[in-house]
Amino acid sequence: MRGRILAIDPGGRRVGLALSDPLRIIASPYDTLLIKNNEDAIKQIRGVIEQEQVTEVVVGIPLRPGAEKSEQAKRVEAFIEQLKTAVELPVMTMDESYSSVEAEESLHRMGKKVGDDKGAVDRIAAAIILKQYLQETQS
Repeated sequence: MRGRILAIDPGGRRVGLALSDPLRIIASPYDTLLIKNNEDAIKQIRGVIEQEQVTEVVVGIPLRPGAEKSEQAKRVEAFIEQLKTAVELPVMTMDESYSSVEAEESLHRMGKKVGDDKGAVDRIAAAIILKQYLQETQS
C-alpha cells in the first residue's frame, strides 16, 4: 500500500502530528494541534487527512509492560475509538511510551529549549512514532 501515513501523538491540550512521504520512507514532523477536546482534535485531524491525502493513520499509545493501563492510555484508547468511527482509513496503534522523552533529548541535542516551543516536542514525538511504525511494517 502506498500513500501518506499520518502519525498522531495525542495529548490533553496538544496533539502532535507527523507525516510520511507518499512512498512511506521518511517520517517528518508536521504540526501541533491545540485542542479543546477529542471532537475538536478529530475535526482538525480530518482536515489534515483530506488536505494531505493520507491513506493510513497510526496513533501512539503509552503502554507500560506488565502494568495496568494508565489513565492516559485509557484516554488515548477512547480517542482512538472515536477516531476510527470518524475516518474511513485504517487506524493502527504504536507504543509511544518513551517518544516524548526521546523528542526532548533530540531538541536538547539541537541546542533548543523545550519551553520555547512545547509543540515541537509533540511534533517530534509523532515523527518518532511514525519512524518506528515504518521500520516495523517494512521489515
